[in-house]
Amino acid sequence: MEYYQQVQEIFSNNYFQEYGIIGLFLNSLLSATAIPIPTEILTSALLIGGENIFLVALALVIGSVIGGILNYFIGFGGNKLFKKIKKESDIEKNEKKHNKILDKFGWSAIFFAAWIPVIGDLILISAGV
Repeated sequence: MEYYQQVQEIFSNNYFQEYGIIGLFLNSLLSATAIPIPTEILTSALLIGGENIFLVALALVIGSVIGGILNYFIGFGGNKLFKKIKKESDIEKNEKKHNKILDKFGWSAIFFAAWIPVIGDLILISAGV
């Protein structure tokens, strides 16, 4: 719990607030890449400070979308690295398992999984694999 409070103090101070919408975009991007940085604090601070709600929403959405895409490519590139390290038979077995799940539920399941806190980031990374 202490770790979370330290992270919250770091990102609720002026570091991101100095940059306004750009800071919110970066905060949202990092938060969407499986790094637990709360965006709610900065979002609230900007809205209370009178920032345009449309710009705040736009920064949050664009940051989250780009973060999700980065997760996918981390999984995609990580797969090549993982293949070099791991035994081939284990990789093929896991790939078949992931492909079977993807074939069963389709890409729409990955889209909706992105809305699940914490687990959604991991699902996007595994989708890239």
